[in-house]
Amino acid sequence: MRNSRTCVALLGLGLFVSACASGGPDAAPPPDTDGPTGPRECEPVNVDLEPQADQRIAVGANDFAFDQLEYSATAGTITFEVTNNGGEEHELAFLPGGGAVPFLDGEADEAALEAAGAFELEAFGPDQSCSATYDLPAGVYTLFCIVSTDDGQTHYDKGMKSTLIVS
Repeated sequence: MRNSRTCVALLGLGLFVSACASGGPDAAPPPDTDGPTGPRECEPVNVDLEPQADQRIAVGANDFAFDQLEYSATAGTITFEVTNNGGEEHELAFLPGGGAVPFLDGEADEAALEAAGAFELEAFGPDQSCSATYDLPAGVYTLFCIVSTDDGQTHYDKGMKSTLIVS
């Protein structure tokens, strides 16, 4: 009988300590920086165009730079094979016409990007590769990543930008 009271007392103490250590039963869970199930998975873009691609460009996405300052291609259907070599999620966004990515109040100006015809391969997690295929006319494109960091900056702010010249 004494052993069962001791077990109940220890169990109660353990639940009390556990509840206090976690902030109580009503405490909010810690923030999940990777989403509900971990890092985002690759969502390829225009998979149906990929067989028509006459060019493939490998792009390495590192923390916080692409593997080249400039890429070149010939106008036509191009597949970009992006490998996330970093420890954070990265995206590959395109701004037709080149130039600086527009910001408003410290954040990328999504309305201005949309008006400029920007398009992207959505962010995906580390140690993944993802492809995006586009039919691109000749021109200059700014390649960039605007994923936000914990310090309030974007990867673009930290130098994650490049140029694509399509001739």
